[in-house]
Amino acid sequence: MNRRSPVTRSTARRRTAVPALAGLVVLALTATACAGAGSSGGTSGGDTPFKTAQKGYLTVTYSENYLPKIATGEGGGLAGYEGYLITKLAEKEGLKLKLMPTEFASQVLFVSQGKADIGTGTYYTDKRAEQVFYTRPNINDRLGALMLKSAEWSGPDSLKGKPVASVTGYTYNDYLIKEYGESNVKLFPSYAEAAKATLNKQVAAFMGSTGTAPGIIREHPELTLHPLQKGELGLPANILVSPTHQYVRCDNKELANAVDAVLDDLIKSGQWKKELDRWGVGGAEYLPSADRPAQRCG
Repeated sequence: MNRRSPVTRSTARRRTAVPALAGLVVLALTATACAGAGSSGGTSGGDTPFKTAQKGYLTVTYSENYLPKIATGEGGGLAGYEGYLITKLAEKEGLKLKLMPTEFASQVLFVSQGKADIGTGTYYTDKRAEQVFYTRPNINDRLGALMLKSAEWSGPDSLKGKPVASVTGYTYNDYLIKEYGESNVKLFPSYAEAAKATLNKQVAAFMGSTGTAPGIIREHPELTLHPLQKGELGLPANILVSPTHQYVRCDNKELANAVDAVLDDLIKSGQWKKELDRWGVGGAEYLPSADRPAQRCG
């Protein structure tokens, strides 16, 4: 199926966007009720080899304005490189996309309860792996401090005593709190709000990554990312450089297989590297191993 399928969107509450990024997002979308399967299980996806929450639809949950990874795009489709991957999957399987943008902290719950079929843009943790099944990684993210170019930076110590932004539920928040103190680490519901706080000088830096920063830097060249180096902030290697995954419900491994098959095809054809290059995250160092992480479901 070569044409893009029509898209509907659930009634997830929208968050405040970074003003310049908001131009990438259609703000006036008609909302429809979320037809999830709840905790009792999904329905058949018709001719697909995997379950879907609503027949004929692939329901996707994600952080809004999380470019270059994913966001609601023009015309109600998905933007970003993860949006590109998921759109290709829907086209291959003949499914329409049903979009469920929401706060990061709610996304794993939506998938584990069957309200959404697939979650996006997430690092691996043992705790999350007990709730959802992970796909192979699609990109490597190196953590860094997203800051105004005019701000002083001489390494992580230059942020001590200053407010630092992150997002609720991010894997490295405990390390930030240990380094800078709980009162200095400001947790926001979304990437967009944390980035906006940096632009407005409410915080000295937003701890972002090479996989997310290029989107906002493209729109706000007054920002820059200072990648963290080995040993800084006491971060273990697997958190300093973190593979990013999609994930599905524990009893829907066939959907993870379908995601991985599409990604494998895109990598082999060279299209995946082209998509990463288009968003400014090209290079061999961003392409992760094809191996899935340890699965702890069920």
